[in-house]
Amino acid sequence: MPEKKREAPRRRKRKYTPYFGPAVLFFITLGLVTLLAWSLPLRPAVSEKEKRELEKFPDFSLSAAADGSYFEKISLWFSDTFPLRDSWIGADQAIKRLHGSSDIVIYGDTESADEIPAAVPTAVPSAVRETSAPVSAPAVTNEPELPAAEPEADAGSEPSDVPEETPSEEIEWGGKVIEEEDLVTTGAVIQIGDSAFEYTGFSREYSEMYAENITRAGELLRGKARVFNVFVLHSATLMLPRDYRESIGCAPEEDVLDYVSSLLGEDVIPIDTFTPLLRHNSEYIFFRTDHHWTSLGAWYVYEEWARKAGFEPVGLDRYTEDVQEPFYGTLYYKARQNGKLRPDQVYTYDPPGDVHLYLETEGRDSRDHLGFEQSVVTRVKGSDKYMAFLAGDHRLSTFVNNDIPDDSACLIIKNSNGNPFCYYFTQHYRYVYVMDYRKYTHRTLTQFVDYYGVQDVVFCLSAGQAQSYGGNQLLKRIIQ
Repeated sequence: MPEKKREAPRRRKRKYTPYFGPAVLFFITLGLVTLLAWSLPLRPAVSEKEKRELEKFPDFSLSAAADGSYFEKISLWFSDTFPLRDSWIGADQAIKRLHGSSDIVIYGDTESADEIPAAVPTAVPSAVRETSAPVSAPAVTNEPELPAAEPEADAGSEPSDVPEETPSEEIEWGGKVIEEEDLVTTGAVIQIGDSAFEYTGFSREYSEMYAENITRAGELLRGKARVFNVFVLHSATLMLPRDYRESIGCAPEEDVLDYVSSLLGEDVIPIDTFTPLLRHNSEYIFFRTDHHWTSLGAWYVYEEWARKAGFEPVGLDRYTEDVQEPFYGTLYYKARQNGKLRPDQVYTYDPPGDVHLYLETEGRDSRDHLGFEQSVVTRVKGSDKYMAFLAGDHRLSTFVNNDIPDDSACLIIKNSNGNPFCYYFTQHYRYVYVMDYRKYTHRTLTQFVDYYGVQDVVFCLSAGQAQSYGGNQLLKRIIQ
């Protein structure tokens, strides 16, 4: 009997069950991140790391919606105020620090700067331009050496005759000695040992725009008030040798200062902000982790201003000194090797006399409404110790020195570099008005001077702000 052919056993088809685990996890994570991104209560208003106010949600207008700018501003607000943004920035910097370290690290993207023209000759050299009468080197240490007080002038008295300019001097270098370090690369933020510096540039267009704005202010206030220009330089300009700065593409800001000063009209009195600081660049005149000058650096430029304005400068030994620490500034959070940076100390100097400080935050200042009273020097509990000066940036801050009997008044138009600078003016005027031109909108310059009876106006802007389109547009809005 023929043998039956055995059939091969049939394989049972395995039923395929799709596994959605990774996809589900992905979409759950995506949903949580979306909820986090749109969680309005978690969106920060201020960045502690960058020391600035973040973008605000834009106000709606038909014109802005029509030209698309409204939606662009929403996009900028969305990215700038992302929840936990400072934590993300810190994590990114921690990862970048794993790439390696060196004593000198220069990183970021550089931009080509304009060539600085020679200073424009003037009938009266800007360095020795006289003022008209008012209308009415040790080793670097953290401990600043207090300049001795000059002979005391009567409070609120008329300025004395302007002293003659001293001959040019040979200044001994007290800043960084780069040859002792190792150069790594070039870029926009410079870290040398325990200090960080900003890259310096030059824009001919915006420098000339700035000079036009300040010149316009002088013309508008002719016969009403004197106008001074205090052009604050970066720390790299004073602390790093010029040949080294030029070798890494930094614009020599001392030349920028000369060029801008030479463009100013005859109604503006330029203040030398380079030489007085160069004489003292072995001292603690700039922060190591921040882009601002210290109160000591500000005092040396105030001293120069006082002599140019015809006042006797009041020495720091007459102020009440205090120190707040540690301070980690903006550059600390930009540096990839910030563990090598030495923390800063914020020295404050409470002025002598019956001095009071008022902050106006509502945009409706008047003689009867200077705002609420704030302690002259603020004790800061958080990390941003620079807020010890004026408690931060406000539309209008007003010092009143009740020991000065007359109604003398000064207006300082500033960005944040003016915060420690303005304290020293309290010894010469009963009223010192400090306007943050980026925020103040209540009155124009001429309206303000007329309303408050201001005799002297001082512009105190950083070189970076003075050479920016936005900064000059805001100045133009005020200078009317």
